[in-house]
Amino acid sequence: MDFLFVSLSFLSLLLVYCWYYFCYAPYRVLKRLGITHPPVRPFMGNALQVLKLGRIGLVSKLISESNNKVSGFYVGAMPHIVVADLDLIKEITVKQFDKFNNNMRQTSLGIEIRKNINMGSGLLFAFGEEWKRIRQIVTPTFSTKKLKLMMPLVERKCDTLNIILEEKCAKGDSFDIHHFYTQFTLETLLAVAFGSEVNLLKGEGSLLTEAVAGLFDNLSESILTWEALFHSQLPSLLTFVSKIGARFLPLSRHLKYLNDALIEIIKSRRGQNDDEKSKDFLQLLMDTSTTDDDENKTNSGPKKMALTDQQIVGLCLDFMVAGQETIAGALAFTTYILSLNPDEQEQLCEAIDKYYQENEDASLYDASQNIPYLDWVIQEALRMYPPAYLTSRQCNKTCTINGITFPKGSLVIFPIQYLHYSPDNWDEPEVFNPNRFSPEGKEGRNPLSHIPFGWGPRSCIGMRFALMEAKACLVSILRKYRFERSPDTQIPLMKKQGLTQSPKDGIFLRIIKA
Repeated sequence: MDFLFVSLSFLSLLLVYCWYYFCYAPYRVLKRLGITHPPVRPFMGNALQVLKLGRIGLVSKLISESNNKVSGFYVGAMPHIVVADLDLIKEITVKQFDKFNNNMRQTSLGIEIRKNINMGSGLLFAFGEEWKRIRQIVTPTFSTKKLKLMMPLVERKCDTLNIILEEKCAKGDSFDIHHFYTQFTLETLLAVAFGSEVNLLKGEGSLLTEAVAGLFDNLSESILTWEALFHSQLPSLLTFVSKIGARFLPLSRHLKYLNDALIEIIKSRRGQNDDEKSKDFLQLLMDTSTTDDDENKTNSGPKKMALTDQQIVGLCLDFMVAGQETIAGALAFTTYILSLNPDEQEQLCEAIDKYYQENEDASLYDASQNIPYLDWVIQEALRMYPPAYLTSRQCNKTCTINGITFPKGSLVIFPIQYLHYSPDNWDEPEVFNPNRFSPEGKEGRNPLSHIPFGWGPRSCIGMRFALMEAKACLVSILRKYRFERSPDTQIPLMKKQGLTQSPKDGIFLRIIKA
């Protein structure tokens, strides 16, 4: 009897401990900090609401219902703190960046796959001092001088796209412009990233394009939410499942093919003289060498490579993943909004024509950088359809900023789409108005109200390239054609969210001669 009593008592204590540890204690954090959050479910937190509404849907609901610029929710036991206060965002992303210098963690599956194939983490998922070192090395690659070196590759792809659009114009039917922009950006990035010439727009494929396209088939918001939930509550199980998935899922095969192909390209380029070198992102990274410290500085010995081959491959993959959907989406959404606003489209075309009348032999690069109204149009489209609907930072040190305490390990979310439509920041936010970004329109407006590429040292490093490619593409098209809505054009446009947002059912338009 005593043994039974002791056993039952022990079991009761164990159950109480498990209930406290998994169902009570983790969900006291936000309340203790005075941060409002919706009711939670044990183990799940608010994950079911995230799956139902999407993160941006839940975030917008929290802000509107609480009427508070700081609120929160849980995915599993991890607290997520939503910050919509512009001054607080500036503090976190710039002034106290050292406490928030990491992005959201890489998925466990991605970690296991990279480990198996010995691929570097690149820049997106590098942390701390390693991120700082790589960022300093890579930043000059996106200088004006280096971008100009890559521009001829972009111009060739613009010419190919125009040939395809000429065929569509002759037929007069509506077509999915997002599909063609996706192919265009993939072709361009393969050429710019590591000098690979493919002809997706002409209907030709390759193992390389199949591998790259396969990277985007697995990036849905629901998968990311479930991954975050299991990482919070059952990390050992997640690691076990990820190890299995890393061996058998198609994503692993695609990444391995890309990794091996890039390593071979790097090996083949070693020892080339300057005349033989390609002017692409891969070569620019290979040419980046430095001395890491004073011990490496010698007058006779070779400089130590700042990046390993594995890190270069990881950076090229970052460039592909971060750029492909981002640029394709920016082009598609801009084209869509121009088709719905023919007066603004005509004003842009007149600005392009006027520039070329005054600069007859100007390159696409020069045109893309020197037509102010083009920049205003792109920026307004990015306001209305930001590539990333939110961005986040991991808190690596408990701190209090402007009266709000951020616990170590929490994820801080900046709701980009909400900020871009907030009546506090914009008059008539639903209206397409490029003049918001004229010098007069920007006067007095907080710059953090418009952050399509993030803000601070960890903002998108490829922003200048993305804008250059998008502007050059639009200039090359709008010199010859105009876009107009068709009966198939979806109004309002339905979107889907993954790492970026994209049109759910494509964007169907017609194209006509200018």
